Formats: sequence, structure tokens, C-alpha cells
Amino acid sequence: MKPKADPQNDLPVPSTGFPGKPVLILEKFFRQFSFGQGLLAIFFIACLSRLAAILVLANYSQVSGMENETIAQNLLAGKGYCFAYIINEMPSALVGPVYTVFLYLHFLIFGQNYFWVEMTQGLLGAFSALLLAWLGRCLAGERIGIISGLLFSLYPVYVYWCSLPLSLTVDVFLLLLGICLALWSTADKKLWKVFLAGAVMGLTALSKSFYLTFPALYLAWLWLYQKARFRELIYIGAVWATACVLVIMPWTIRNHNVFGQWVPLTTNGGANLWYGNNDQATGALYTKAGKPMLSAIPAELMEKLSRAKTEADKDRILYQAGREWIKQNPKKFLQLIPLRLRALWWFDPEMPSRFFLFRKVVYIFLAVFAVSGIWVARKNLCRDSIFYLLFLWHSLFYSCFVGQARFRYLFEFAFLFFAALSLNWLYQTIGRTPGKTPESGNPR
Repeated sequence: MKPKADPQNDLPVPSTGFPGKPVLILEKFFRQFSFGQGLLAIFFIACLSRLAAILVLANYSQVSGMENETIAQNLLAGKGYCFAYIINEMPSALVGPVYTVFLYLHFLIFGQNYFWVEMTQGLLGAFSALLLAWLGRCLAGERIGIISGLLFSLYPVYVYWCSLPLSLTVDVFLLLLGICLALWSTADKKLWKVFLAGAVMGLTALSKSFYLTFPALYLAWLWLYQKARFRELIYIGAVWATACVLVIMPWTIRNHNVFGQWVPLTTNGGANLWYGNNDQATGALYTKAGKPMLSAIPAELMEKLSRAKTEADKDRILYQAGREWIKQNPKKFLQLIPLRLRALWWFDPEMPSRFFLFRKVVYIFLAVFAVSGIWVARKNLCRDSIFYLLFLWHSLFYSCFVGQARFRYLFEFAFLFFAALSLNWLYQTIGRTPGKTPESGNPR
């Protein structure tokens, strides 16, 4: 999808008191390179920064892939897709199969060495930077695309998480790919393009079940941004839904065969609801004493979980316990909402973390520039509505379920896009050459 002719004219540039068009000091430098050359530079910088993080941190023999790692090891051992969720090992659907299979294939080929896992994630992170650059170009012009991609390539959170055997890097890549394909496929609405976009959305949902709701956000975005007609939205939505179902169906059928009941994607919703709604809830994954919320499960509830025959039964028991607590403590439920949102939009104060102060400082700087960019682009609400919809939907969802900063990391690339708008505004403003007019070229 091509960008509009000159969308940067939509960005307000304040007057500096000098007549004529602004003379941008760095304009000649930028104009030496094509957008394709800019993408190559972004890819190189992203790969280099991630390789440096992997080699410097050298944690590929010390970290844990958590549930995904354990299940991947069980697959290698011939035990099947199983995990001891809270108590008692049994067939599992606690996490979707995408990242588990990702680890399984790396272990199968390279042995259990996270170096190659992290190297592959570094490549996916670099491709994610390219995807954001392309998306930024489509929405706001080539310069915004290049700045967005550069920010992504160097953003410490995304660089650091490539060195961890956790699914965030893969999830961000799939989410960005789905958004880009949604926009690309609706340019001419060819069936195969729309179907491909829907298939990627289904794969994304297999990685993180919450993403299954996102196609509805994309349709709302197309309606707001492209003014798509109702008939077009029905067509696109139907094709996306069909593709999603076809991709998800084998996993759903597997779950039905294993659990004896319909489990479309995962069995972690009950735990996330209970973690955010119980007597010791803090809105995040740790108690006020700094212990994992899992350790706060009362004996009576643990007894019920120990008697569960399947993991789906455990999920149902935790859902019931969470809902029952909310019914009995409606006031406390409401009081916890700001704490859950704090864990999402800020950090969990009880959760131990490396580089905690550095992460806070980086986030504050990013938030300042992102908010400034939102203000700069305030006249383009429909164009940027996909990002606002992501902000709103995450806030609504995690106002009820347990919150975590890493859930925000999944869509922090939106912050980078708005920060690019802010930096471009500064570039246009500060880059003026005072004392000259384009007409005469002489000092005033």
C-alpha cells in the first residue's frame, strides 16, 4: 500500500518568525538515500544491536523458557504436550503451540542451547523493525517510517528481550505482521491477500490467545481510516474469520480430544482472573510480600485443583473462584482496577527485575515523546486509530485480569510510532535555518 502524496503536510509546524519555507539542515542528507536503503540500514542496525546484547549478556545457558521450555522438553522426551500446571503433570494447553514448537525445533536441531534461539529471535526483531518502518511509511510518510524503524531497532526493551527465551519477540513480530497484512490486503481486496492476512491473525492467536479478538479492532480501524463500506467490511471479516478458523481448528480439535470439552485456544484465563482477584491480589503477579501469586492459593482451592482430572478443569475451577470472589467483594474489585492498570501501564513494584531503574527511565522518555507525538497527530485520529484501539482494549481487558508490564511491551511499538511523529516535528522545527529566505538566499 502506497503512502499518501505528502501526509507530512498534515503535521503542524509552528512559525519561528522567519518568512518563506523552512530550510531543513538535514534534508540534503536524508534525500541522498532511498526508502529501500533506509530499510537496509535499519535491518543492519537492528541485527547488530541484538547480536551485541546476546553476546554481552551471554545468558543463553542461564535463563529459563518457563512453561514453553518444559513442554518442549517433554515433547523431545516423547511425553507429549504436557505440563504440571500448579499441581500434577497432565496434557496441557496452558500456552499456545507457536513458541513451544519454536523452542522444540531449535532444541531438536541445535540441542538445548538458547544461543541459537536468541539469534533467531534477533532476526525476527530486525524484521519487526522493518515492518514498523513500512507501517509508518504507509500511515505518515517515508521519514516517519524510517524514524519508527530506527527507534524499534535500538529500543532497549525489544533489544533485551531478544536475549530471553520468552515469546514476546515472536508475539510482537506476528502482531506487527498481522497489522501490516491487514492494511496491505485491503488495498485491492484480492481474496488471497485477505485470506493470507487472516491466516497470520490465526497464527498470532495460537501464540497468544488474547490476539484472537484483534481482527475486530482491525475492522474498526479500516472503517475509521479507509471509510470502508459495510459490504466490504463483511467480506473482509468473513474471509479473515474463515482463515483464522482453519488455522486454529487443528489445535482446537486436539484440545477437545485431550480434555473432552471445547477449549478453543488456551487454559490460562482462569489463573489470570484469579491472580488479579483474590484476598492477596495486588493487581499484578506478586503479593505485597514479593512472593509469586501462585503461592497465595488457599488450601481449599488447592485441594480442588489437585482433584481436577484435566487442565481444562483446573482452568474452570480458577475461573469460578475468581468470579465468586468478585461477587463477594465488588468494592475491592473496583479498588484493584487502578492497581491492575498500574501493572500494565507502569511496572509491578513487587516483581524482581534486572535493570529496573533503567527500564523506568527509558519508559519515561519514550512516554514523553509518544504523548507529544499523539498531540502532534491529533488531527489524524482515524489514521492512527489502530493504536488507540489497542491502548483502549488492553486497558479494558486488564482492568479485570492480572496486569503485567510485559503485556504492554507487546504493543509498545505504537509508542515508537508516535515518538517518531514527535521527533519529526522537532526535526522540522529545530532544523530551520534562521536568517535566510528561500527567495533571496541572503541573510535578513
